[in-house]
Amino acid sequence: MRKKEKNNSYGLKKLAGIIFIIPVCLVMSIFPACNKPEPDPLEEEVIAWEKDTFPQYDMDGYYEEDQILLPRFSHSFAGFAEVEGRQGVAWENGMYYVSGTGSLWKYNAHWRQAGVNRFPFREIPDSVNHIGDIDVYNGEIYAAVEYFNAGSSKNPMVAIYDAKTLKFKQSFPIDASSGQTEISGVTVDYDNRIIWTCCWTQGECGRYLYKYDLLSKRYLGKVQLQAMPSQVQGIAYYDGWIYLSADDGDADLKEPDHVYRCQVDLLKSAFRVGMEQEISDVTMLGELEGITFDKANLRMVVVYNYGIRIRLGKSYGFYPGFDREIHEVYTYDLKKKIRPVDYSASVNWVEKPGTLSHDADVFMILPAVDAHNTKRGNEDITNNHTVGLFRKTLNMEKGIVDGSADIYAPLYRQATIGCYIQDDGYASDRSDSVSGGAGYADLAYSDIRSAWSYYAKNLNNSRPVILFGYGEGGDMALRLLKEFGDEGILKERLVAAYIIGTGVTEEDLSKYPYLQMAGGEEDTGVIVSFTAMNPDAAMLLSKEYAINPLNWKTDNTAAGKRLNKGCVRVSSLGIVTDTYPNFCGAYLDEASGRLIVTNMENSDAVIRKEEGYYPPGDYTAYDLMLFYRNLEENVGKRIHAFLAQ
Repeated sequence: MRKKEKNNSYGLKKLAGIIFIIPVCLVMSIFPACNKPEPDPLEEEVIAWEKDTFPQYDMDGYYEEDQILLPRFSHSFAGFAEVEGRQGVAWENGMYYVSGTGSLWKYNAHWRQAGVNRFPFREIPDSVNHIGDIDVYNGEIYAAVEYFNAGSSKNPMVAIYDAKTLKFKQSFPIDASSGQTEISGVTVDYDNRIIWTCCWTQGECGRYLYKYDLLSKRYLGKVQLQAMPSQVQGIAYYDGWIYLSADDGDADLKEPDHVYRCQVDLLKSAFRVGMEQEISDVTMLGELEGITFDKANLRMVVVYNYGIRIRLGKSYGFYPGFDREIHEVYTYDLKKKIRPVDYSASVNWVEKPGTLSHDADVFMILPAVDAHNTKRGNEDITNNHTVGLFRKTLNMEKGIVDGSADIYAPLYRQATIGCYIQDDGYASDRSDSVSGGAGYADLAYSDIRSAWSYYAKNLNNSRPVILFGYGEGGDMALRLLKEFGDEGILKERLVAAYIIGTGVTEEDLSKYPYLQMAGGEEDTGVIVSFTAMNPDAAMLLSKEYAINPLNWKTDNTAAGKRLNKGCVRVSSLGIVTDTYPNFCGAYLDEASGRLIVTNMENSDAVIRKEEGYYPPGDYTAYDLMLFYRNLEENVGKRIHAFLAQ
């Protein structure tokens, strides 16, 4: 894309970042929650550290409960291209799709035409003449279609086309009971399998977003927008949020249009709306239309029209110097804004007790919650879908500890599972062993560090504490022990640190001599660690230090399956669905320190033949499940031993 020349008469700005100065300041002044008191030294340290350590992100202010009102990204103008269509835009698998009022166009990644359908209404039985914004999902184009004339609409519907051929496949009408009398755009919420539609008109219809089931196309209801943007032209779902492009500026008055954002929460009947970006990096101010996201390159793309005067959908001649309307797409490179997480806000905890029920606490660090997110990066804890995965993961683990202690489990910007996947395609238990993974894990640890510091200062109240981490949570827990294990709570009141699925090495113990491994069933202030394998799996070259959770020995003494108090399957609702007493035995391999699982009964009911991201025979994914009841009993015993000291 070539760079535009500056047009002084219409005030072109070349740097998208400039546009955020005024809006962010306005938001900060309007919403008192954004005016945070002076940060403490730890927060200042985190800010300085993150600015230097994470250039892929943009540090901006504080991460608070009213973050929804602040821009989610910093936007850098990347360029533009002229296209044929003037209405909508969509992206999937490296291809762009653009809708004209009565046409569909296909473009490659360099904006060269790759296909066109000039007669998209030919097979639609109802009278229609207008396509609005579009989306593409799973090889199908979803188009907002209607008969539009002089600001009024009839026959609103969603038409579906084949993305490869651009040919019509099917359509379904907008539900008359919804109150939606006009349709300006449609998007597919791939996380919740919902089709969302929006309305351009400013009356009752425009106050809402409307939702349909992706499979059945059944109308599911509507959600009010608070506050309502004016003249919504486009809609796009991306990573837990709905983005709305609005033609709310007046080109004659040199007023730009805007992109807004609201978070999807299916439990709510209204979505709060914040402004994401002012669209002023344009040749001249005109009409903002469709919006989409290039997920592969983290780019936002919008359609913009200029050269002709538009009033409520009708043209009133050309601006001076123009004899046609020009349609262009503008692209913006995005950087996620990151802010230190405010752990004084309950919203940033997966679980934090209101009333204490036990004599000890558990600080629980959850493992990677999204097994499908293999792209390296950090999970977005403002995304309700991701938060839901955290809660489901907690439900499957907490039964081990919640009978003996009160749980504090922070939300944190986890390094994605991709940060732990090595070149051979298998997962490591340490992000620092994966090229490019350590930086993202550093951001995750910065959250854990902040959550722990807040807990230690404000919530612990001199109570005994268990540190519990599994998988990535074990990686984070070990880092926390290394930094704080020789001071404060972790030195004086640590019952035990359960670091499961993450190996503790000889180098760890040598470099941090205050780390002590468990030697028996009831010693305290120690690390309880193991990772499970079958006897035929390839052994590690480096030695890990572990304990056998069946006989609580650190040598190779075999424990028979009669000592296994129960392998347990737990649903994402926290319900125990199956218990297998005496499921397996185990012994420690002297050379590697790995826990070797033996004599499994009915293994097909528990162990998948395909272990996902782990090598054949590596049972790391089942560490908690296989020894669930033994761990549950041991947590109680160690707390009792600590309290009896």
